[in-house]
Amino acid sequence: MVKVGVVNYGVGNVGSIFNALRRIEAEPLLINNTADLRSVDAVILPGVGSFNSAMVNLSRLTDELNRVRGSSPILGICLGLQLMFKGSDEGELRGLGWYDGWVNRIRGPRVPHIGWDYVKLSGDCNLGVARGYYYFMHSYAVVNPVNEPPFVGFTKYGDSTILSVLCDEGNATYGTQFHPEKSGKLGLSILNGLVNLARR
Repeated sequence: MVKVGVVNYGVGNVGSIFNALRRIEAEPLLINNTADLRSVDAVILPGVGSFNSAMVNLSRLTDELNRVRGSSPILGICLGLQLMFKGSDEGELRGLGWYDGWVNRIRGPRVPHIGWDYVKLSGDCNLGVARGYYYFMHSYAVVNPVNEPPFVGFTKYGDSTILSVLCDEGNATYGTQFHPEKSGKLGLSILNGLVNLARR
């Protein structure tokens, strides 16, 4: 059975991710230290929470995350995706810096952006992401990103376009601004795609 590590940085929707992983017959494990991180086949950076708090708690794992990146697939969900960038309007701490760009507070008809919304794709992704409706819950996002790989999924919100899918196949690094664990069959298909990549 594929072991999927869910990083524990004191925030996030860990319980619902665990439940979704069990539904696709993967074994979820909570990652608290570098030894835990070395024992799993794939990694999830969960969503929901504060950028600063997450980075403070993630700092003990940053070196090991950088080491496993590219060999084990990594999926960032919501806040987990945002942590992959240089920083955020939400706090003064730097992000992981894996991608150029900045996380901004969104503007739209309602903030936070909560509910089902449409994701449009500009390219393929070996994670198995399909265009369609997914569940969002966030106040921050990468807004009006450049439309080129690894940015392949976008959602219109108000007058802005937000990055909703990152697919960096070369570094086995992926991200969704929406919550696949709350997005029904399409969301479970993404988590199943992560498990399939871990099997390779």
